[in-house]
Amino acid sequence: MNKAIIATLLSAFVCPGSGHFYLKRYNAGTLISCLSLSGLAYLLYQAVNRAVTVSDQILSGELPLEFGAIYAAISQVTQGSEAFWIEAATWAFILGWLIGILDAYRQGRKLMRQEARQSQDHAEANH
Repeated sequence: MNKAIIATLLSAFVCPGSGHFYLKRYNAGTLISCLSLSGLAYLLYQAVNRAVTVSDQILSGELPLEFGAIYAAISQVTQGSEAFWIEAATWAFILGWLIGILDAYRQGRKLMRQEARQSQDHAEANH
């Protein structure tokens, strides 16, 4: 399997930016990983925050221990600036992942062309 495909699969299925690390493009890999994982971390923080709020409501008796009531409390749409930041974090995560996949493939192809050119130049120099 060639480097472009391996880098693409790493970025797609392991972690955004991991394909860049495989290609030794550490700065790009770090940037993409930080972008995507910071968005994911914020989304997880918000999910845990909502779960704690709902569980506190259940324990205090404000919310009955019924599936429908719990589902309604969990699935409430956020309002205001919190909704904006959740949407921004979602887009940061998705775009970081997609850019990581596409750029890993592009960088892998570029690296493979450079290596092919170097091996061809080396072969010509030895003849």
